[in-house]
Order: sequence, then C-alpha cells, then structure tokens
Amino acid sequence: MIIRHNLPGINAQRNADKNKNKINKNLEKLSSGYRINRAGDDAAGLAISEGLRRIITGMEQAEQNIQDGIGLIQTADGAMEEISAMLQRGNQLCVQSANGTYDDISRSAMQQEIEQLREEIQRITDSTDFNGVPLLKSDVGRPSGSAIIAPKSDLPAWVQLGQSMAKGQQVERYTTTENYTITDTQSSATRTGQLTVSHAAASLDFSRLTPDNKKDLLGQGTGFYNTCFTCDNHYSIKFVSGTGSHHISSGNHHVYEIGIDNVNNGEDLVKAIVNGLGGNASQNIPGNPLSHYTKFIPDATDKNVLWLYDNRSADPCPPELQPPALAATETVTWPSWNSIGYGQWGISDKTSSRGKCGSGVALAPGDIVPIKGDLTLQIGPSAEETMEILLPGTHEKLLGIEDAAVDPQEEANRSIAKFKHALNYLSEERGRMGAYQQRLDHAFRSITVNHENISVAESRIRDTDMAEEVTEYTKNEIILQAAQSMLSQANTLPQQVLALLP
Repeated sequence: MIIRHNLPGINAQRNADKNKNKINKNLEKLSSGYRINRAGDDAAGLAISEGLRRIITGMEQAEQNIQDGIGLIQTADGAMEEISAMLQRGNQLCVQSANGTYDDISRSAMQQEIEQLREEIQRITDSTDFNGVPLLKSDVGRPSGSAIIAPKSDLPAWVQLGQSMAKGQQVERYTTTENYTITDTQSSATRTGQLTVSHAAASLDFSRLTPDNKKDLLGQGTGFYNTCFTCDNHYSIKFVSGTGSHHISSGNHHVYEIGIDNVNNGEDLVKAIVNGLGGNASQNIPGNPLSHYTKFIPDATDKNVLWLYDNRSADPCPPELQPPALAATETVTWPSWNSIGYGQWGISDKTSSRGKCGSGVALAPGDIVPIKGDLTLQIGPSAEETMEILLPGTHEKLLGIEDAAVDPQEEANRSIAKFKHALNYLSEERGRMGAYQQRLDHAFRSITVNHENISVAESRIRDTDMAEEVTEYTKNEIILQAAQSMLSQANTLPQQVLALLP
C-alpha cells in the first residue's frame, strides 16, 4: 500500500472529467439544436452544410426576386390592358368616321377623341414603372423584340468598320434616286419626278482581305447579324469552308453560310455575300423576299465595301409630296420601289410620315445568338441562373398610330389598318410578357421544391437529433454519477493505512 499517490482516485477523477465533458457537449447540442457547433465537432460536415446554407440563402432571395419579376410583368400588363382598350376605341372611331353619314363637325369631335387617346397612351407609356424601372418606354427606333440597335460586329480586326459600326450608333446613310408618279384619279393626268432618298445604313470594308488572312473569317461566332425592324426576321452571315451558300432557317432566324474557298480579295467576298443572299438582280433576301426592307449591295465605286441599308426613307416626306401640295384627288406611286419604301409605313396616297425604321440596321455576331434583354432577373442561387426580359414598347410610333386620323373620311378608312396593326403588335407584346410570367411561375414552383429538399439535406447534417441526444445525455449522466461515487470510495482507501501505523 502507498500513500504518496492516490492512484484509484486519480483514475476515478479522470473518468469523471471525461464524462462531464461529454455531458457538456450533450447540453450544448440540446440547447442550441445543432449537432455541429464548431469545426471540431465535424469538420467535413461543417464544410458541406455551409455550402448548402449558401445555396439555401440564395434560393430564398431568388424566390423573392421571382415574385418581384412577376409583379413587374403584371404591372406592365395592367398598363397594356388599358392601352389595348383605348386602341379598340380608336379602331371603333375609325370605322364610325369612315361611314359617309357624318358631317365635318361630327368627324372633328371624333378626331379630338383620337388625339386624347394618343396622349393618354403616351402618358401611360412614359409613367408606367416598377420601383423606378420604366416598363413601356422602348426606344422609338427599335420595336421591342428586335435586336439591339447599336451596330456591332464579331469580324477580324482587319475588317474596316463604317462609322455606324465603329461608333456603336446608327449614323451612316446610303442614298438612292427614286422615280415617282403623281396621278389624278379624276382626270387620269399624271406628272413625274425624281427624289434623292436617304436610307439608314451601315457599311463593312473588306479591302484588307488576302488569301493568307481570310482564314480569320472562319470559326464559331465570326460574321455579322442583321435584323429587319418591321418583320422582326433575323439574318446571320456566317463564313465557312467550301463554295456557294447554304441557307438554314430556324423560325424567324435565317443563317446564310457563305463559302469562301474561291474568295481572294474584298471584292470577291462582297460578291459572295450578295450572291448568297439572292444576287444583284433582286437584292431581296431569301426567307421573306416580299416584305423585307433591308438590302445588301456593293458600293458603287469601291466594290470592297458592302452596304446594308433600310430601303425606306429615313427622311421626312418632301414638301412637294405633302398635303396640301397634293390635290385631294392625287395619289403617289413609286414604280421603282415596287410599293416598298414610303409604302405602307410612309407615303401612301396623301399621308406624309417617314419610314418607320428611320434608325435602320442592327448588327451583332454572326451565328444564331440570343438577343440580350432590357433587364436581367436573377432567378437562382448561381450566376448562370438568369432570365433576360425584353420590355414592351407602347410608344405611338411603335404602335404605328402617330398620324392616325378620322378626319377626313378617307383618313379614317386608312387608319383602320393602322389600329389593326397596333392591336396585333400590342397583342404580341402582351403575349411575350405572359410567356415570361408563365416561366417565372414554373421557376418559382421549382425553386421552392429545391429549397425544401436542400434544407432537409442540410438539416440532416447540421441539426441535433433530439431523441438520440437526450438518450446519450441520460447515459452520460448516469456514468458521471457512478464515477463520482467511485471517486468517493477511492478517497477512503488511503485512510486504511492509518490502521497499520503504531
């Protein structure tokens, strides 16, 4: 027997301390509700759960973002619904005034209502916003749904860009000389004239092309892209190996693969592009030749230069062709334009507005590429989970009713078609916004399910199983009480030595 060290007491104390630490951990987990309170509890589990927490918090905010996006779309649609009602009223007034039973006083009253409708449409367009974000103020020159109007290109650096391409805005003009005939419908007398017409345009100069560097034209995304702002057709020019051209159609997007094996200089390339799009004879682009307004043509003096231009005038109607310069019975025809040009969107009989697409041509990289929206919604926790939204435009010039009139009777008849176009256009805009809302509804339901499932997974890793932890706490408490009892017994053992002392 020894008295210098109480070895049984030391052993009992160590076991008691160990069980006390276990009880402290049990109490910590039970009181916090977490199985992992510090990295030392489960380092791997902590890393996994923190990653899941990042996703969960991102999902929570994405859910709010989606609901905000739905609110934005509903705000825009509510405004467009009222604009649609006003367009219906405008159409009704046109049909009413086109009837011959009304005098000038009646038509004047109808015209005042038409003007008030236009002003209210413009007020709604200018004032409708969501948290300071304008919803209906699409640029006048760009019908919503088309590509951006700032010209861009994804061509090699040796391609010389025109001013429109280089400055990123539509500044170039292409001029043509057009013949017109004025006919008196009563006497059949005619008089003719010529007009120099300025068109919105963009140019590309391929004069630096050589057999050695033409390989730079090949590759994904190399080329240029054009949008017709009336029919909203999209046209991509893509350069490929081979000869001739190949037309690929996907909905309203047309891709023209231009073979460049036989191309050795800029003039060859310009010819290959023009021929691939329909040739010099018609200049109409396959895919929509009857109503397409965008033209591709070599420069008259430098065949290395390709011009893209809008066939309609970018300038106001000249004074000699505006009422009252034209007699009430006179009409204007443009034989060389084949009803294109001023046509439907400009001079038709006596109307006097300019071409609807005064700001003209848009370019972007030359393969099928998504059109960037006016705003981006973050609809998920990762950077890739975004949604582009093209906001609607309801400006009267986009609707095509800026010069709609019901006085005189002939104007009322012509304006019926304008309101029909406006209603069709607005229906397309509302349809696109409705499709966005449907997608957001699906996205919201999907992300809420994912939120629930990932929260369950994170809980399994991080949270305390209360039943299991209470059981463990009870066990450790019993063991601690036993250890304390044994420590008391161990402390009495050295006292037995006193019995052996004299």
